[in-house]
This record gives sequence, C-alpha cells and structure tokens, in this order.
Amino acid sequence: MSTLDIYEVEPCRCGRCDEQDARFVAAGDADEAACKVTGEHLHSEGERRKVRVRVRRLGNGSPPPKVFYAA
Repeated sequence: MSTLDIYEVEPCRCGRCDEQDARFVAAGDADEAACKVTGEHLHSEGERRKVRVRVRRLGNGSPPPKVFYAA
C-alpha cells in the first residue's frame, strides 16, 4: 500500500483561487487529489485560460502548489 498525503484543493475561477471553497483530501499525489475533488481527469499543462483547481500538499517541506487545467 502506498503512502497517502493530505492535499488542499482550491477551485479557481477567473484566474483567482477561492480559499473558502477549498477541500481537503487524502491522496497518493496531486493528480489523484484533483481527480477526487472534481470528478474528472485534469492536466497540469494546457490552455492557461481554463484554470480549474490549485492543489497543495500540506506538511513540512511541501513543494509549491500545482495548478490543473481542463482538458
């Protein structure tokens, strides 16, 4: 069994992420966390104008947030 981390997933609208609507999920990586919250597979690269969610792993030594875009 792989290790799960806690991720904060914030929906983004009009280029701004909303901390009030953030959800916390346990997942193996940022891709899985984004999929669990949105219910669809998103991509970390793509058209910048279709920002969907920002995913941040919680804890010490965490990498910077990763932004996912609609396909």
